[in-house]
Amino acid sequence: MATRYPRRFCTTKRLQITCISAFVVIVLFDLIRLEYHLPIYQSHNAATSVDPSSSGIASTRPSESFSIFQNLNSNKGNAESELYSFTAPQNIENSAQTINLGESSRTVQTRGESKLIENSKDTKDQPIIKGKDIPFFWAIPKCGTSTIKLIMSRCLNLRMASSTGQVNYDEYNQLQLVDLGPKRGQFLNVNFGYLPGIRQASEWRMAESGLVDVAVTSYIHEAVTNVLSTSHPARIFTIMRHPIERMISDFHYQKVAQWERTYDANKANLTLLEYASDSRYHVDNWMTRMLANQHNGPVQNQDFIYAKQVLKDKVLILWLEQIDESVERLIHFMGWEDHLPINPTLERKECFDSKLHSTTPANHIDHNSVREESEEWQMLKKINKFDLNLYWYGKDLFDGEQKDLFEMTKKRSVR
Repeated sequence: MATRYPRRFCTTKRLQITCISAFVVIVLFDLIRLEYHLPIYQSHNAATSVDPSSSGIASTRPSESFSIFQNLNSNKGNAESELYSFTAPQNIENSAQTINLGESSRTVQTRGESKLIENSKDTKDQPIIKGKDIPFFWAIPKCGTSTIKLIMSRCLNLRMASSTGQVNYDEYNQLQLVDLGPKRGQFLNVNFGYLPGIRQASEWRMAESGLVDVAVTSYIHEAVTNVLSTSHPARIFTIMRHPIERMISDFHYQKVAQWERTYDANKANLTLLEYASDSRYHVDNWMTRMLANQHNGPVQNQDFIYAKQVLKDKVLILWLEQIDESVERLIHFMGWEDHLPINPTLERKECFDSKLHSTTPANHIDHNSVREESEEWQMLKKINKFDLNLYWYGKDLFDGEQKDLFEMTKKRSVR
Protein backbone atom coordinates (compact mmCIF):
# COMPACT_ATOMS: atom_id res chain seq x y z
CA MET A 1 0.00 0.00 0.00
CA ALA A 2 1.37 3.45 -0.89
CA THR A 3 2.76 5.52 1.93
CA ARG A 4 0.51 8.45 2.85
CA TYR A 5 2.10 11.72 3.96
CA PRO A 6 0.39 14.49 5.88
CA ARG A 7 -1.04 17.28 3.68
CA ARG A 8 1.41 19.86 5.18
CA PHE A 9 4.42 17.68 4.20
CA CYS A 10 3.11 17.27 0.65
CA THR A 11 2.71 21.01 0.29
CA THR A 12 6.22 21.63 1.59
CA LYS A 13 7.68 18.93 -0.66
CA ARG A 14 5.91 20.35 -3.69
CA LEU A 15 7.20 23.82 -2.83
CA GLN A 16 10.75 22.50 -2.52
CA ILE A 17 10.54 20.80 -5.89
CA THR A 18 9.14 23.97 -7.44
CA CYS A 19 11.94 26.10 -5.94
CA ILE A 20 14.64 23.68 -7.10
CA SER A 21 13.18 23.59 -10.61
CA ALA A 22 13.05 27.37 -10.75
CA PHE A 23 16.65 27.59 -9.55
CA VAL A 24 17.80 25.14 -12.25
CA VAL A 25 15.98 27.13 -14.92
CA ILE A 26 17.61 30.37 -13.75
CA VAL A 27 21.09 28.80 -13.76
CA LEU A 28 20.58 27.39 -17.24
CA PHE A 29 19.33 30.75 -18.45
CA ASP A 30 22.40 32.52 -17.07
CA LEU A 31 24.72 29.99 -18.68
CA ILE A 32 23.05 30.48 -22.04
CA ARG A 33 23.19 34.24 -21.66
CA LEU A 34 26.89 34.18 -20.82
CA GLU A 35 27.65 31.87 -23.73
CA TYR A 36 26.19 34.35 -26.17
CA HIS A 37 27.20 37.62 -24.55
CA LEU A 38 30.70 37.17 -23.13
CA PRO A 39 32.38 38.13 -26.44
CA ILE A 40 30.30 41.26 -26.78
CA TYR A 41 31.87 44.63 -26.14
CA GLN A 42 30.80 48.23 -26.11
CA SER A 43 31.40 50.61 -28.99
CA HIS A 44 34.24 53.09 -28.74
CA ASN A 45 32.14 55.65 -30.57
CA ALA A 46 30.32 56.99 -27.56
CA ALA A 47 31.01 60.46 -26.17
CA THR A 48 34.71 59.72 -25.88
CA SER A 49 37.12 57.25 -27.40
CA VAL A 50 40.67 56.05 -26.95
CA ASP A 51 43.23 57.86 -29.04
CA PRO A 52 45.66 55.08 -30.04
CA SER A 53 48.61 57.42 -30.14
CA SER A 54 48.28 59.05 -26.82
CA SER A 55 47.79 58.35 -23.18
CA GLY A 56 44.61 60.35 -22.92
CA ILE A 57 41.00 60.28 -24.00
CA ALA A 58 40.28 61.89 -27.34
CA SER A 59 36.91 63.48 -27.97
CA THR A 60 35.08 62.36 -31.10
CA ARG A 61 33.95 65.89 -31.92
CA PRO A 62 34.61 66.64 -35.64
CA SER A 63 37.03 69.42 -34.72
CA GLU A 64 39.52 67.05 -33.14
CA SER A 65 42.00 64.65 -34.66
CA PHE A 66 43.07 61.05 -34.35
CA SER A 67 46.76 61.40 -33.54
CA ILE A 68 49.06 58.43 -33.88
CA PHE A 69 52.53 59.65 -32.93
CA GLN A 70 52.92 62.24 -30.21
CA ASN A 71 56.59 62.47 -31.05
CA LEU A 72 56.09 63.40 -34.70
CA ASN A 73 55.02 66.70 -36.20
CA SER A 74 52.05 65.36 -38.12
CA ASN A 75 50.38 67.10 -41.03
CA LYS A 76 47.62 69.51 -39.99
CA GLY A 77 45.34 69.24 -42.99
CA ASN A 78 41.92 67.66 -43.33
CA ALA A 79 43.06 64.59 -41.42
CA GLU A 80 42.84 66.48 -38.16
CA SER A 81 40.09 69.00 -38.87
CA GLU A 82 37.39 66.70 -40.21
CA LEU A 83 35.92 63.46 -38.91
CA TYR A 84 35.25 61.18 -41.85
CA SER A 85 32.66 58.44 -42.04
CA PHE A 86 34.75 55.31 -41.76
CA THR A 87 33.88 51.64 -41.48
CA ALA A 88 35.98 50.27 -38.65
CA PRO A 89 35.66 46.85 -37.01
CA GLN A 90 34.65 47.36 -33.42
CA ASN A 91 33.15 45.50 -30.52
CA ILE A 92 29.40 45.88 -30.19
CA GLU A 93 26.45 43.55 -30.24
CA ASN A 94 24.76 42.23 -33.38
CA SER A 95 25.14 43.81 -36.80
CA ALA A 96 26.76 47.10 -37.74
CA GLN A 97 25.03 50.21 -36.51
CA THR A 98 25.58 53.92 -36.97
CA ILE A 99 26.09 56.26 -34.05
CA ASN A 100 25.41 59.91 -34.83
CA LEU A 101 28.20 62.33 -33.98
CA GLY A 102 26.83 65.72 -34.89
CA GLU A 103 27.44 66.38 -38.56
CA SER A 104 29.45 63.19 -39.04
CA SER A 105 29.09 59.55 -38.16
CA ARG A 106 31.24 56.45 -38.08
CA THR A 107 30.04 52.94 -38.75
CA VAL A 108 31.09 50.43 -36.13
CA GLN A 109 30.92 46.67 -36.30
CA THR A 110 31.37 43.62 -34.15
CA ARG A 111 34.90 42.40 -33.50
CA GLY A 112 33.89 39.27 -35.37
CA GLU A 113 33.78 41.38 -38.53
CA SER A 114 37.40 42.42 -38.16
CA LYS A 115 39.57 40.72 -40.77
CA LEU A 116 42.80 40.98 -38.82
CA ILE A 117 43.17 37.21 -38.61
CA GLU A 118 42.32 36.52 -42.26
CA ASN A 119 44.29 39.44 -43.72
CA SER A 120 47.56 38.73 -41.91
CA LYS A 121 50.00 35.86 -41.89
CA ASP A 122 51.38 34.08 -38.87
CA THR A 123 54.88 34.95 -37.73
CA LYS A 124 56.00 31.37 -38.30
CA ASP A 125 55.01 31.53 -41.98
CA GLN A 126 58.48 32.04 -43.41
CA PRO A 127 59.91 33.35 -45.62
CA ILE A 128 58.04 36.50 -46.60
CA ILE A 129 56.72 36.55 -50.16
CA LYS A 130 57.99 39.73 -51.76
CA GLY A 131 55.55 41.59 -53.94
CA LYS A 132 52.67 40.00 -52.07
CA ASP A 133 53.15 40.13 -48.30
CA ILE A 134 53.26 43.64 -46.82
CA PRO A 135 55.35 44.40 -43.70
CA PHE A 136 53.11 46.18 -41.20
CA PHE A 137 54.55 48.11 -38.25
CA TRP A 138 52.03 48.27 -35.40
CA ALA A 139 53.30 51.41 -33.69
CA ILE A 140 53.07 51.58 -29.89
CA PRO A 141 53.68 55.15 -28.67
CA LYS A 142 56.85 55.90 -26.68
CA CYS A 143 58.42 52.54 -27.50
CA GLY A 144 61.14 53.60 -29.90
CA THR A 145 58.76 53.80 -32.86
CA SER A 146 60.49 56.87 -34.28
CA THR A 147 63.84 55.08 -34.16
CA ILE A 148 62.50 52.11 -36.10
CA LYS A 149 60.90 54.44 -38.64
CA LEU A 150 64.18 56.30 -39.15
CA ILE A 151 66.02 53.03 -39.71
CA MET A 152 63.46 51.88 -42.24
CA SER A 153 63.30 55.15 -44.15
CA ARG A 154 66.89 56.41 -43.97
CA CYS A 155 69.07 53.34 -43.45
CA LEU A 156 67.07 50.84 -45.51
CA ASN A 157 65.45 53.36 -47.90
CA LEU A 158 62.07 51.64 -47.67
CA ARG A 159 58.95 53.17 -49.21
CA MET A 160 56.69 53.89 -46.26
CA ALA A 161 52.99 54.49 -45.78
CA SER A 162 53.02 56.44 -42.54
CA SER A 163 52.46 59.91 -41.12
CA THR A 164 54.96 62.70 -41.58
CA GLY A 165 54.83 66.46 -41.49
CA GLN A 166 57.10 66.53 -44.54
CA VAL A 167 54.29 65.60 -46.97
CA ASN A 168 51.31 67.79 -47.80
CA TYR A 169 48.72 65.05 -48.14
CA ASP A 170 45.97 67.40 -49.33
CA GLU A 171 47.53 68.23 -52.67
CA TYR A 172 47.16 64.76 -54.23
CA ASN A 173 44.23 63.07 -55.98
CA GLN A 174 45.85 59.70 -56.68
CA LEU A 175 48.33 57.36 -55.09
CA GLN A 176 51.99 58.14 -55.71
CA LEU A 177 55.39 58.02 -54.07
CA VAL A 178 56.93 61.19 -52.65
CA ASP A 179 60.74 61.06 -52.63
CA LEU A 180 62.07 63.47 -50.01
CA GLY A 181 65.70 62.76 -50.79
CA PRO A 182 68.33 60.35 -49.45
CA LYS A 183 68.37 61.88 -45.97
CA ARG A 184 64.59 62.01 -45.46
CA GLY A 185 63.22 58.92 -47.19
CA GLN A 186 60.34 57.94 -49.48
CA PHE A 187 56.71 58.20 -48.36
CA LEU A 188 53.41 57.34 -49.98
CA ASN A 189 51.02 60.26 -50.15
CA VAL A 190 48.51 58.73 -47.71
CA ASN A 191 48.49 59.82 -44.08
CA PHE A 192 48.36 56.24 -42.83
CA GLY A 193 48.58 57.18 -39.18
CA TYR A 194 45.02 58.52 -39.30
CA LEU A 195 41.68 56.90 -40.05
CA PRO A 196 41.00 59.21 -43.03
CA GLY A 197 44.41 58.27 -44.45
CA ILE A 198 43.63 54.58 -43.99
CA ARG A 199 40.37 55.08 -45.85
CA GLN A 200 42.24 56.90 -48.62
CA ALA A 201 44.74 54.05 -48.87
CA SER A 202 41.84 51.63 -49.25
CA GLU A 203 40.18 53.69 -51.98
CA TRP A 204 43.45 54.06 -53.86
CA ARG A 205 44.17 50.31 -53.49
CA MET A 206 47.53 50.87 -51.87
CA ALA A 207 48.12 47.19 -51.11
CA GLU A 208 47.87 46.26 -54.79
CA SER A 209 49.93 49.21 -56.05
CA GLY A 210 53.37 47.69 -55.52
CA LEU A 211 54.55 51.04 -54.15
CA VAL A 212 54.68 50.24 -50.44
CA ASP A 213 57.51 48.42 -48.67
CA VAL A 214 56.15 48.93 -45.15
CA ALA A 215 52.97 50.36 -43.62
CA VAL A 216 53.03 52.10 -40.23
CA THR A 217 50.07 52.84 -37.97
CA SER A 218 48.62 52.20 -34.52
CA TYR A 219 45.19 51.35 -35.95
CA ILE A 220 45.93 47.69 -36.41
CA HIS A 221 42.39 46.33 -36.85
CA GLU A 222 41.17 49.16 -39.08
CA ALA A 223 44.18 49.15 -41.39
CA VAL A 224 44.56 45.39 -41.77
CA THR A 225 40.80 44.95 -42.31
CA ASN A 226 40.25 47.76 -44.81
CA VAL A 227 43.55 48.03 -46.69
CA LEU A 228 45.17 44.59 -46.60
CA SER A 229 43.69 41.35 -47.94
CA THR A 230 44.32 37.64 -48.27
CA SER A 231 46.06 38.41 -51.57
CA HIS A 232 48.26 41.03 -49.93
CA PRO A 233 48.42 40.04 -46.26
CA ALA A 234 50.07 41.95 -43.44
CA ARG A 235 53.30 40.74 -41.86
CA ILE A 236 52.89 42.47 -38.50
CA PHE A 237 55.73 43.53 -36.21
CA THR A 238 56.03 45.87 -33.24
CA ILE A 239 58.51 47.03 -30.62
CA MET A 240 57.66 46.55 -26.95
CA ARG A 241 58.69 48.41 -23.83
CA HIS A 242 57.79 48.03 -20.16
CA PRO A 243 54.28 49.58 -19.88
CA ILE A 244 55.06 51.64 -16.79
CA GLU A 245 58.29 53.00 -18.24
CA ARG A 246 56.37 53.78 -21.43
CA MET A 247 53.78 55.79 -19.49
CA ILE A 248 56.43 57.63 -17.50
CA SER A 249 58.08 58.55 -20.79
CA ASP A 250 54.74 59.76 -22.12
CA PHE A 251 54.22 61.81 -18.94
CA HIS A 252 57.53 63.63 -19.42
CA TYR A 253 56.84 64.09 -23.11
CA GLN A 254 53.43 65.68 -22.58
CA LYS A 255 55.02 68.27 -20.29
CA VAL A 256 57.54 69.55 -22.86
CA ALA A 257 56.21 68.76 -26.35
CA GLN A 258 55.27 72.30 -27.33
CA TRP A 259 55.59 71.37 -31.02
CA GLU A 260 52.60 69.01 -30.74
CA ARG A 261 49.16 70.39 -31.61
CA THR A 262 47.82 68.55 -28.53
CA TYR A 263 50.22 70.36 -26.21
CA ASP A 264 48.61 71.90 -23.14
CA ALA A 265 50.65 74.42 -21.17
CA ASN A 266 48.73 73.48 -18.06
CA LYS A 267 50.53 70.10 -18.11
CA ALA A 268 53.85 71.80 -17.40
CA ASN A 269 53.13 71.57 -13.66
CA LEU A 270 51.45 68.17 -13.84
CA THR A 271 52.77 65.64 -11.35
CA LEU A 272 53.22 61.97 -12.17
CA LEU A 273 50.67 61.03 -9.52
CA GLU A 274 48.11 63.38 -11.09
CA TYR A 275 48.91 61.88 -14.50
CA ALA A 276 48.44 58.33 -13.21
CA SER A 277 45.24 59.17 -11.35
CA ASP A 278 43.40 61.00 -14.13
CA SER A 279 42.24 59.19 -17.29
CA ARG A 280 42.30 62.49 -19.19
CA TYR A 281 46.06 62.10 -19.41
CA HIS A 282 46.48 58.42 -20.14
CA VAL A 283 44.90 55.24 -21.49
CA ASP A 284 45.06 52.16 -19.31
CA ASN A 285 46.22 48.86 -20.84
CA TRP A 286 46.87 50.49 -24.23
CA MET A 287 48.39 47.43 -25.92
CA THR A 288 45.66 45.07 -24.78
CA ARG A 289 42.96 47.51 -25.88
CA MET A 290 44.40 47.93 -29.37
CA LEU A 291 45.07 44.24 -30.00
CA ALA A 292 41.65 43.26 -28.62
CA ASN A 293 39.89 46.13 -30.41
CA GLN A 294 38.37 47.23 -27.11
CA HIS A 295 38.28 51.01 -27.02
CA ASN A 296 35.69 51.81 -24.40
CA GLY A 297 34.82 50.55 -20.96
CA PRO A 298 37.02 48.42 -18.70
CA VAL A 299 39.33 45.77 -20.14
CA GLN A 300 38.12 42.23 -19.37
CA ASN A 301 39.86 38.86 -19.15
CA GLN A 302 38.51 37.85 -22.56
CA ASP A 303 40.14 40.97 -24.07
CA PHE A 304 43.49 39.88 -22.67
CA ILE A 305 43.06 36.31 -23.93
CA TYR A 306 42.28 37.56 -27.43
CA ALA A 307 45.17 40.06 -27.39
CA LYS A 308 47.55 37.38 -26.18
CA GLN A 309 46.60 35.05 -29.02
CA VAL A 310 47.02 37.77 -31.65
CA LEU A 311 50.44 38.65 -30.23
CA LYS A 312 51.55 35.02 -30.28
CA ASP A 313 50.33 34.13 -33.75
CA LYS A 314 50.61 37.35 -35.72
CA VAL A 315 53.21 39.74 -34.31
CA LEU A 316 56.97 39.66 -34.67
CA ILE A 317 58.21 41.20 -31.44
CA LEU A 318 61.12 43.61 -31.19
CA TRP A 319 62.48 44.42 -27.72
CA LEU A 320 63.57 47.95 -26.89
CA GLU A 321 66.17 46.81 -24.36
CA GLN A 322 67.66 44.49 -27.01
CA ILE A 323 67.35 46.82 -29.94
CA ASP A 324 70.37 45.61 -31.95
CA GLU A 325 69.27 41.97 -31.95
CA SER A 326 65.70 43.08 -32.61
CA VAL A 327 66.64 45.02 -35.74
CA GLU A 328 68.71 42.08 -36.97
CA ARG A 329 65.68 39.81 -36.61
CA LEU A 330 63.43 42.37 -38.31
CA ILE A 331 65.67 42.69 -41.34
CA HIS A 332 65.94 38.92 -41.65
CA PHE A 333 62.24 38.12 -41.20
CA MET A 334 61.11 40.84 -43.63
CA GLY A 335 63.72 39.95 -46.24
CA TRP A 336 65.29 43.40 -46.22
CA GLU A 337 68.89 42.25 -46.59
CA ASP A 338 68.97 43.60 -50.14
CA HIS A 339 68.15 47.07 -48.77
CA LEU A 340 71.31 47.18 -46.68
CA PRO A 341 74.10 49.56 -47.78
CA ILE A 342 76.62 48.24 -50.28
CA ASN A 343 79.37 48.52 -47.66
CA PRO A 344 77.48 47.22 -44.61
CA THR A 345 80.51 47.15 -42.32
CA LEU A 346 80.89 50.93 -42.60
CA GLU A 347 77.71 52.56 -43.87
CA ARG A 348 75.37 50.30 -41.94
CA LYS A 349 77.26 50.90 -38.70
CA GLU A 350 77.26 54.67 -39.16
CA CYS A 351 73.57 54.84 -40.05
CA PHE A 352 72.25 52.27 -37.63
CA ASP A 353 74.34 53.33 -34.67
CA SER A 354 73.36 56.96 -35.09
CA LYS A 355 69.68 55.95 -34.88
CA LEU A 356 69.83 53.06 -32.41
CA HIS A 357 72.16 54.62 -29.86
CA SER A 358 71.31 58.28 -29.93
CA THR A 359 72.44 60.26 -26.90
CA THR A 360 70.00 63.14 -27.33
CA PRO A 361 68.47 64.28 -24.02
CA ALA A 362 64.95 63.55 -25.24
CA ASN A 363 65.79 59.88 -25.46
CA HIS A 364 67.53 59.64 -22.12
CA ILE A 365 65.17 60.91 -19.46
CA ASP A 366 65.97 59.33 -16.13
CA HIS A 367 62.91 57.12 -15.59
CA ASN A 368 64.71 55.19 -12.86
CA SER A 369 64.06 58.09 -10.51
CA VAL A 370 60.58 56.59 -10.01
CA ARG A 371 61.01 53.68 -7.64
CA GLU A 372 58.87 50.58 -7.81
CA GLU A 373 57.73 50.97 -4.23
CA SER A 374 56.54 54.54 -4.86
CA GLU A 375 52.87 55.49 -4.91
CA GLU A 376 53.17 56.63 -8.53
CA TRP A 377 54.63 53.34 -9.73
CA GLN A 378 52.03 51.31 -7.85
CA MET A 379 49.21 53.41 -9.32
CA LEU A 380 50.53 52.89 -12.86
CA LYS A 381 50.92 49.19 -12.13
CA LYS A 382 47.33 48.92 -10.94
CA ILE A 383 45.83 50.49 -14.05
CA ASN A 384 48.01 48.46 -16.43
CA LYS A 385 47.75 44.93 -15.05
CA PHE A 386 46.75 43.43 -18.41
CA ASP A 387 49.49 45.24 -20.33
CA LEU A 388 52.08 44.11 -17.78
CA ASN A 389 51.02 40.49 -18.28
CA LEU A 390 51.05 40.98 -22.06
CA TYR A 391 54.51 42.54 -21.85
CA TRP A 392 56.03 39.60 -19.96
CA TYR A 393 54.27 37.17 -22.29
CA GLY A 394 55.84 39.05 -25.20
CA LYS A 395 59.23 38.70 -23.51
CA ASP A 396 58.71 34.93 -23.30
CA LEU A 397 57.91 34.86 -27.01
CA PHE A 398 60.94 37.03 -27.86
CA ASP A 399 63.32 34.87 -25.83
CA GLY A 400 61.65 31.58 -26.71
CA GLU A 401 59.85 30.51 -29.85
CA GLN A 402 60.64 33.63 -31.91
CA LYS A 403 64.34 33.33 -31.11
CA ASP A 404 64.26 29.64 -32.07
CA LEU A 405 62.44 30.52 -35.31
CA PHE A 406 65.02 33.20 -36.13
CA GLU A 407 67.96 30.86 -35.58
CA MET A 408 66.32 28.09 -37.59
CA THR A 409 65.49 30.29 -40.58
CA LYS A 410 68.91 31.96 -40.39
CA LYS A 411 70.63 28.56 -40.70
CA ARG A 412 68.31 27.61 -43.53
CA SER A 413 69.14 30.79 -45.47
CA VAL A 414 72.90 30.18 -45.13
CA ARG A 415 72.70 26.76 -46.78
